[in-house]
Amino acid sequence: MTQDNRTRRRVLQVGSGAAIAGLAGCTDFLSDDEDDEDDENGDPSNESDGGNGGNGGNGDDPNGDDDKDEIEEPKGVLDPVPTPDDPKSAFPIAGTGDAPVTIKLFGTWKSTETSEFMLEEFTELLEKHVKKGEVDLEVHAVASLGGAALHGDDGERLARAGLAVWDHDPGQFWTFVECIAINIDLEEEWATPKRLEHVAEKSDVADPETVYDAASGDAYQDELDETIDEVETMDVDDVPRVSVDDTVYSPTEETDELYAAIEAAVETET
Repeated sequence: MTQDNRTRRRVLQVGSGAAIAGLAGCTDFLSDDEDDEDDENGDPSNESDGGNGGNGGNGDDPNGDDDKDEIEEPKGVLDPVPTPDDPKSAFPIAGTGDAPVTIKLFGTWKSTETSEFMLEEFTELLEKHVKKGEVDLEVHAVASLGGAALHGDDGERLARAGLAVWDHDPGQFWTFVECIAINIDLEEEWATPKRLEHVAEKSDVADPETVYDAASGDAYQDELDETIDEVETMDVDDVPRVSVDDTVYSPTEETDELYAAIEAAVETET
């Protein structure tokens, strides 16, 4: 790890006062039979509302606005990340939007797994290729894997919320990502629609209500389904994963192989 990367990690950890969480996670958080048994035994922490979340009829936070002041503002650790001036992709992009090489990140929003990638390898990727216009990084939030939900209702609501930010205010997407990272509770159900609306407000996202609406409903289902189709086509069995020319790499365990593949793709296309 370089000194710069260590500094970035320290800034985010100290500045937030919270555990780091990134865009993606691991299959340790898959819904499983043990969770189902807890539901059958009446564990209130796993009760389903049969609708869009576990906190009321539409996944709302029963505390209303009580947590608004508890949301820490982003510190600018992931700023600036270049984004297209006129985004044409339905999925979030770091880059110009028309780079000769596009790679894809597949993950979830609720785990420490990708924080290593986002705060170490991602910053290197930005400097080496993205800011030079050679590579676009397209982000896919995976709400389920192998037919099982990742991180329960939180995973899906976070995926919809991120797509809403990208759709309505793409310039603030990476600020929203950082705000999620420094505030999220990895141990509890956290991503209620109201809390995600508060995160959008702290991130200066235009019209935060669109984030609430997306997280509490079924918006962007086509995008979620498209992501699942790609994951199944490429036989992704864990996250985070990065695809380069349809070959999938672990960004934390196959770093050298990933960068070699990116370099080769850039040399071929430029």
